Amino acid sequence: MAKKAKRLCKWKEADIAKIFDEFIAIVKSPTFVCKKCGRVADKKKWLHKPAELK
Repeated sequence: MAKKAKRLCKWKEADIAKIFDEFIAIVKSPTFVCKKCGRVADKKKWLHKPAELK
């Protein structure tokens, strides 16, 4: 069974630094924003409270 992806809301600075290339790919073309923390992502699965960008 695959490990569940960690939500961007929980990523710490060290997490981002470790896998910066993956982080860039996730936020490069955002279609969703988190209503909790304001981070953006290309898919809902990365955010706790996603809202579609219009």
